[in-house]
Amino acid sequence: MTGPDFDDLVGPDLPAAERERLRGAHEALLAAGPPPELPPGLGRAPDPEPKVSYLPKRRRYTVFALAAAIALVAVMGGYAVGKRHGGSFETAWVAPLHGPGATGSIDVGPRDSAGNWPMLVRVDGLATLPKGGYYELLLTRNGKPVVSCGTFVTAGATDVRLNVPYQLKNFDGWVVARHLPGRRGERVVLRTNRV
Repeated sequence: MTGPDFDDLVGPDLPAAERERLRGAHEALLAAGPPPELPPGLGRAPDPEPKVSYLPKRRRYTVFALAAAIALVAVMGGYAVGKRHGGSFETAWVAPLHGPGATGSIDVGPRDSAGNWPMLVRVDGLATLPKGGYYELLLTRNGKPVVSCGTFVTAGATDVRLNVPYQLKNFDGWVVARHLPGRRGERVVLRTNRV
């Protein structure tokens, strides 16, 4: 096969080693011959504004179905965990709470193996206290508050889980007391009838 003359392409002023290297490349190109014809599909330029589809329609529906299934599993898993870790409460007996403008109850669960009495305290109608204020559930003896069962804040109807290790038979009831920031003492806002 003939092609352009090597000496015409590179000229006379190349070092001998470089000249031999380029001659080898020139002869290899001549031996390889011209490139094959361009396939007809590449004969015209591609569309400058191609239409992009991230997923074919069928796959799109599959992805949506898979996302819905994952969401359903997450919801059901959350429900199961909540049910096992505090979502339900076993009540042994209930002590109703009453007071001016507010109501509530203490659901007392069966005593656990460590000797604690789990309680679910439900209150409604208690005032939202200023920052630093809180409510406290106390056991009473002779109608007077003597030991704390825990504290909480509220904004409307509230459920609070507490537990106490006390021998409940040594007490005669419960009260909920209000504590305001910067003030000493407490004011009883809810109480039970005697236990």
